[in-house]
Amino acid sequence: MTVAELSARFRKKELSPVEVTEAYLARIEAHDDKLNAFLTVTKEAARRAAKQAEKELRQGKDRGPFHGIPVALKDLIEIEGVPMTAGSSILEHNVSKVTATVAEKLQEAGAVILGKTNLQEFARGPTGVDSHFGAASNPWDVTRIAGGSSSGSGAAVAGSIAAAGLGSDTGGSVRIPAALCGIVGIRPTYGRVSRYGAVPLGRSYDALGPMTRSVEDAALMLAAIAGHDPRDPSTRNVPAGDYADSLRQGRNEGLKGICLGVPGNHFFPGLDAEAEALVRTAIALLEGLGADVREVDIPYTEYGAATYLAVNGPDYGLYHLPSLVARRSEYRRLTAESFELGLFVPGWRHLQGQAARRLFLRQTAEVFRQVDAVVTPTVPVTAPPIDACDDWRALLHGTVAFSSVGTPALSVPCGFTKAGLPVGLQLVGKWWEEETLFRIGAIYEAATDWHVRRPSFESDPVPNHAPPPQETQVSEETEGATVGRKTVGELAKVFGLPVAEDALDALTVRVDRMFRSLRRLDDLPLDDIEPGAYFVVPGPGEDPA
Repeated sequence: MTVAELSARFRKKELSPVEVTEAYLARIEAHDDKLNAFLTVTKEAARRAAKQAEKELRQGKDRGPFHGIPVALKDLIEIEGVPMTAGSSILEHNVSKVTATVAEKLQEAGAVILGKTNLQEFARGPTGVDSHFGAASNPWDVTRIAGGSSSGSGAAVAGSIAAAGLGSDTGGSVRIPAALCGIVGIRPTYGRVSRYGAVPLGRSYDALGPMTRSVEDAALMLAAIAGHDPRDPSTRNVPAGDYADSLRQGRNEGLKGICLGVPGNHFFPGLDAEAEALVRTAIALLEGLGADVREVDIPYTEYGAATYLAVNGPDYGLYHLPSLVARRSEYRRLTAESFELGLFVPGWRHLQGQAARRLFLRQTAEVFRQVDAVVTPTVPVTAPPIDACDDWRALLHGTVAFSSVGTPALSVPCGFTKAGLPVGLQLVGKWWEEETLFRIGAIYEAATDWHVRRPSFESDPVPNHAPPPQETQVSEETEGATVGRKTVGELAKVFGLPVAEDALDALTVRVDRMFRSLRRLDDLPLDDIEPGAYFVVPGPGEDPA
């Protein structure tokens, strides 16, 4: 059942929070060995919260639609007194001393927190495989990835071992697992939801968002967690409104008057013909439901990856520098390599990346002068096998560029391949206009049955969730290197990085390749962007400068 359905049945006294919580705890106990979705299950705390919710509802104290609803939180969201690992051995024995704002808001709404879910180590990556605690599995095929980095929350909701979940999204980490697991996920407008008490990856990109079984549930959950928070200076004092009420009104109005843009570049043709066909069928259905569909161009999509690295590399590099210096060997190899590479991003490239985002804001505003929302595949491929998911580019292809401009983006299921694997449709909207996305998504959802389908994995054999081996990869030098071994070694010493002599060649090649990839930013027309200008999401009705 959805959150909305459970909530209605609680109030009719057809079900109780205690019995529903016990049912979810029993499913976790019986079936999470196939999914590896949870890292910590807070059984006793969940039972206490369920009893309290049941008591309050009987007394007529109604905290809203999440009162008594069992939810799961990605294990980079803090709850005081509960372990928080961020999927890493670095924090394997860490116990939180604070509670994240989103957790506080859910507790205030009466939600029952079942526990903390698996993730790619420190949220770095779209597969969910590179966790110290092993990969989370996709309930539609437990030998395949759930997607990342919010892999455990995606698997838990799709596998019906949590009614709803929270994830984080830097380059796509809510939307990717939502698409691959056949559920709904929304990355809200940057600054809509507080990130206080959540481990950061890229602080000018990071967003926390709902992962649910229906669009209505996502609207209800976002309403519960949204709002300004003085403890997170990125949040804006923009009222969230009643998303669910707006959604219901929107259903009555239909899609007449809604203009949808379909990019003619980057997203089409897709990388997988079957997935693309399902997305195109969904777009045709939206048009049949009354939407005006037209082609648009989104100029910056090809620069999303380079901008992401230029802006976020120094951020996560600096954040992890103390642990890289003291405990590098405890990270997963790819995590350590990624974080240390961020330290080598030149300062001027970081500023160039920020300037690029200001350009992208202008270009995005121009797109939204023409349309109300943009429609793309969320992920242009289906979930790959756990043991064959080394190439991340396809997984991030549809999401990372929109992260760079902070717009809200909703993923809804839009079909299944012949192999029975889900495909997601991404709806991208104007800043602060999540209501429009919920309206479009809910109308599409009402015309299809993809969101009501449930995987049957309970009798599957337990797959191998073990983390992949960490063999050192030998990188071949590229011709005409942009940086030398000596320079890289000297910089590593300045940073205090413990780079072994036999690892220096590989690091030099990685730094050289990064420098080459950042050259893409030189193609952008940035002359009229104020030097040193940083990214700021425009307020409601504002035009980006």
